Amino acid sequence: MASSYTSRTGIEKPATGEQSGTWGDTTNTNFDIIDTALNGIVTLSLSGTSSTLTTSEGTVTDGMNRMILCGGSPSGTHTITISPNDAEKIYFITNNSGKSVIFSQGTGSNVTVSNGESRIIHCDGGGLAAAVTDYTATMAGNTTEATALAIALG
Repeated sequence: MASSYTSRTGIEKPATGEQSGTWGDTTNTNFDIIDTALNGIVTLSLSGTSSTLTTSEGTVTDGMNRMILCGGSPSGTHTITISPNDAEKIYFITNNSGKSVIFSQGTGSNVTVSNGESRIIHCDGGGLAAAVTDYTATMAGNTTEATALAIALG
């Protein structure tokens, strides 16, 4: 039986007896993936009007980070497509790109984060019909306070 991968973060699960003598490399990569998924922060330098935030199996990628900081100089409203569309994700977003940023995962609902705003979003991983939900929109109290609390709790 070959290795398999976790559905949300792409952590490799070697099959019994597989990778004799190379478990160390796989384990080290898996720890890097876990570290990134728990507390990773990435700054995306946006340009143009679209990009993809990808999670790839068995390697550390930008889509694994918990905190996404949007910067750069997009030429207009920028759409970030979360890939793959069947991986459930929660992201803390801060947008300082100068333009609104739309987060999309499938044909379901999207979330727009205006310039200067922060949001907590949930990508439901529903495949082709995947949707993105703004959790901060339903949190009690001021969204600025809720976002600061969520970031502090990390």
